[in-house]
Amino acid sequence: MQRGGFPLNPTLYTVAYPECDARDLQTIDTWRAANDPTGHALVRPHFTLVFACNAVDEATYLAHVAAVAARTAPIPFHCRYAMLGADAHSPRAHAYLVPDEGYAALSLLHDALYTGALAEALRLDLPYTPHITVGTFESAPMARAWCAERNQAGVSVPGQVAALWVGQVVDGRFEHRVQFDLMG
Repeated sequence: MQRGGFPLNPTLYTVAYPECDARDLQTIDTWRAANDPTGHALVRPHFTLVFACNAVDEATYLAHVAAVAARTAPIPFHCRYAMLGADAHSPRAHAYLVPDEGYAALSLLHDALYTGALAEALRLDLPYTPHITVGTFESAPMARAWCAERNQAGVSVPGQVAALWVGQVVDGRFEHRVQFDLMG
């Protein structure tokens, strides 16, 4: 496809699926089904590392992600905090599971992905917080209350990230293109 004589690049995402105990994944999936049915239907629980990028052609994007994955070791993490994710431009808000262990390593992986071919695609107006979205709410107070309940009860989701998945949204579903194992 072309637009104005220039090739139209696909809008690609890079995500990492957490490898966790089956009970923890079931709990996350239950929360997402109840509190984020649209996201639940779109893609399974994940950390998003590259957001909606069409800055480069697919071959360049894939080669860059492959190179980063090849030099990155699997990342252990442990989510112990449910965090409010509010947007100043919308009344809606999100609930995130945020890792304390693995936070820096996931952030550094995000930063490495936004170098080289993808450097110009990084949104500097949106600071990155590694997270798994577990809810979308009509208001920030609703999301905050949900997070407070989870934190009061205690959140503990250990796991690891061992691969990057590149894909795109097609007909309301995240469609996988390629998986790159973390090999570093």
